[in-house]
Amino acid sequence: MEFFVLGAVGIRTDDAVVSGGSPQQQATLAALALRAGHVVPLHELMNDVWGEAAPGSAVMILRTNVWKLRKLLENNGGDSQVLASANDGYRFTAEPLRIDALRAEHLATEAAHARKAERYDECAELLSEAVALWRGEPLAGVPGPFADRQRSRLAELRLNLLEERFDLDILLGRPAQVIPALTGFIKERPLRERPYGFLMRALFAAGRQADALTVFADARDVLAAELGLDPGPELQLLHQRILQGDPALLAPVRTQAPAVPAARPKDPDGAGRSATGAFARPAQLPADVADFSGRTNALATLRTTLTDEERGTLAIATVSGMGGIGKSALALRVAHQVKDAYPDGQLYADLRGTSADATTPAAVLAGFLSALGVPRQEIPSSVEDRARLFRTVLDDRRVLLLLDDARDTAQVKPLLPGAVRCGVIVTSRARLAGVPSGSHVQLAEFTRDEALSLLRHIAGAERIDREESAAEELVGACAHLPLAVRIVAARLSARPGWTVAQLAERLADERRRLTELQADDLAVAAVFELGYRQLTREQARAFRSLAPVAWPSISLEAASAALDLSERDAEELLEALVDAALLESPEPGRYRYHDLGRDFALHLPRPEDASADDHFTVARRLLHHLLHRAAAAFQRMVPGDPVHSTIAETVAEPGNAFAGLAEAREWVVTESDCAVHTVRLLLRGPGSPDPVLLTMAADLLVALSSFGQDIPYAKMAVTSAELADTATRAGAHRAAGRAHFICGNAALQATRLRQARTHSELAAEACRRAGDRTILQQACNDLGVIAQFEQRYDDAAAHFDQALALAREQGQRSAELITTLNAALARIRGGRAAEALPSCEEALAALRTMADPHGVAHALCVRGQALHELNRPHEALDSYTECLKVCEAERIPGQRAQAHYRSAETLRVLGRIEAALDMAGQAVSYFRTTPDRARDRGYALLIHARTSSDAGQLEEARAHAAEALEVFTKAGLPEAAEAAARLKPEEQSACAT
Repeated sequence: MEFFVLGAVGIRTDDAVVSGGSPQQQATLAALALRAGHVVPLHELMNDVWGEAAPGSAVMILRTNVWKLRKLLENNGGDSQVLASANDGYRFTAEPLRIDALRAEHLATEAAHARKAERYDECAELLSEAVALWRGEPLAGVPGPFADRQRSRLAELRLNLLEERFDLDILLGRPAQVIPALTGFIKERPLRERPYGFLMRALFAAGRQADALTVFADARDVLAAELGLDPGPELQLLHQRILQGDPALLAPVRTQAPAVPAARPKDPDGAGRSATGAFARPAQLPADVADFSGRTNALATLRTTLTDEERGTLAIATVSGMGGIGKSALALRVAHQVKDAYPDGQLYADLRGTSADATTPAAVLAGFLSALGVPRQEIPSSVEDRARLFRTVLDDRRVLLLLDDARDTAQVKPLLPGAVRCGVIVTSRARLAGVPSGSHVQLAEFTRDEALSLLRHIAGAERIDREESAAEELVGACAHLPLAVRIVAARLSARPGWTVAQLAERLADERRRLTELQADDLAVAAVFELGYRQLTREQARAFRSLAPVAWPSISLEAASAALDLSERDAEELLEALVDAALLESPEPGRYRYHDLGRDFALHLPRPEDASADDHFTVARRLLHHLLHRAAAAFQRMVPGDPVHSTIAETVAEPGNAFAGLAEAREWVVTESDCAVHTVRLLLRGPGSPDPVLLTMAADLLVALSSFGQDIPYAKMAVTSAELADTATRAGAHRAAGRAHFICGNAALQATRLRQARTHSELAAEACRRAGDRTILQQACNDLGVIAQFEQRYDDAAAHFDQALALAREQGQRSAELITTLNAALARIRGGRAAEALPSCEEALAALRTMADPHGVAHALCVRGQALHELNRPHEALDSYTECLKVCEAERIPGQRAQAHYRSAETLRVLGRIEAALDMAGQAVSYFRTTPDRARDRGYALLIHARTSSDAGQLEEARAHAAEALEVFTKAGLPEAAEAAARLKPEEQSACAT
């Protein structure tokens, strides 16, 4: 049997030639055949055939595809066992040479060996046989990522084989024969530079010198017009040789001895001599960086790779990272540290990978060969021949190469020696996945200590130590980027009259930070500029557009919404920016700017046609997306809450559903900072505020506020206050009411009661004006809670009655039940627990039916308090225990801590002091780390004080009572009186001060 992929996918058996089945079956067959002899796991096959769009039934479809292919082989006289099952996948067991693409690669390898052995006629036959295997476009019509990659690779292989054959025909003295084919080849592929050189050589060898020079002129024009590039050094050198009429270009290869230096014979002193003369010992490393700082672990990793005497392969150490991160300095330092392990010398090349005129491998190889003692006239013209000669010269030698600022794998691979005892260090902005690295270091910013160390090295340790706090601010303003730290250190060194604080103050203004970060020929902006100039138009647009909104980072789905692109297109652009080291990807599907990179992007001039991507427009698109998702998350947190329907009114489509509460919570925790930042951007946008956008912004914050225990609620309240002021001035009463409600609710949770009452009253007033009865109900409820905290129980009941009436009027069952529980708490604390208990039981049963875990947990805790006050401690403890189980399962840490201190009080009453101390201790520990829950912290401390006193731990009891008094006094809560009663007068005075 034979298998075809160099054209339409097919199979030849003894009986017939048949198609490979449906396109999906062909994709499966190709993925297995092109890895003949290797087990391909099912998860790899899924990725090959579908990529990230694999359906849920992908495994079943793949197994069906293999079954159908086996039947196809059986029905046409083939062996179905070539598709063998192996572990969790399949192995293609046919001989590799039975697959046309693998046979072509084998023939290409044989041709290379024949050419190296000077069997030129055999080489030409092998190349012709390989090219003849193509029957059209490889894998024609076959879908999937694997097929796409292989199509490109195999098409490139064919072009390389054709070029090798052209080169060989000219070398064999058949120029006239190859001219027509080369002319057609160039017309179809005008941007491939190498064929122009072949045609120039062929024309010159055929006696058509003028035509050869015209081809060079044509090549120069095409490359300039299409790529903005001049011809490479090889083509320019060939042009000069033709101008000079170099007779060496006329002689066929049969009459020439190969211009390849022989390998150095082994000798005891390590010296050697090539066929062309003495072997030179280059020492090209630039000087080491005198003030190098930090990077201890990175240095150790690289040194280990480069000095491993037991290694069986070439030692390659790679370093990647953004511009200015210190890659070159690190590479130079480690090169100088290990150079004694390479007695035959060091080679250095700046590959200029981030510039428009990156150094070509051919030019680097010419320089290396010359440095190694190969005469210029013996250096071959083609990259491949130079690479082969380079590997030959270095065979059995120990030379260290430093390849700085590489662009990509293609630029580096021809420069790698074959000798195991050589070593290579490569630096690049993006990680070069195609370079087989023994160790890789991805450099991040300096740590605080590393940054200060470099500052001390350059500006002087005594000066920096005198102003250590200002120095920390200074390196912080540099975002710990090594280049930026070096620049500010150099500026300080050159200005002995400046203080560190003065320079730190200059850098504090983000608008002028990049202007300040330059000294002599060093500039941070220039580093980013180099990368930015390499971007395509669309990549540059994405880099500029996301800078204002991607704070502190941004998800792929949010970025695609902000850019108004599909996720697939957005990911392609963002990953390209990561490869250009202009963005970082801390985890899959998430992206962030370096602080100075964001500054650079924000100050880039916008193209005239970029009006659709101004900062305000991008933020507005992102707001719409975030509101979709936040509304869906809100629905998971409080299912059935009518607030959701009022939020959904402001978006044109329903939000994207989350699989469950955990997924919704994870999204909110991850995106809350970005959401709040987006609202701030819109509030500071140009022109008069848009009431629609203000309402959308308020709805977004309301949706997020339901996750108040999981997010920095107090920070969100600051933005809400700004939104409330803006909305009030704009007459957007609905937005103002909702923003004031968030401010009041946040202040209530932080037990700032006066502030909470002010905002809640303003929220109620604005909601009445806007007819927003949904949020009015919640504002009335909060006013009831505030009155309850202040022990104004009649006022609390009045507010709760209003809230209950509004909830029932709107059919807000969930809100009605929560308000019922709050009213029950007011009764419990007012000494009417018997009236409260039936309400608790009724609300709990209803919340269980509604599958509202947060509501259930709250109801259980309130019921426990009612039972405790009714002197039914065992039942109270059961209620608290169930509450704790719900909180653990649903991850409700604040309610869990409340249940802990309530359980502690009940356990204390039951005389179970040790268990009570444990429960109270857990509650105190939690609320000490939650600054916005002062009232709960005070209660937990007070209960701990009672329990410690019962345990005879009087000092601990007084300490907790003192802390409780301080908390209650600061919050203005009446419970301060009970805490004070547990202390002596002098202790009370100490707490008051």
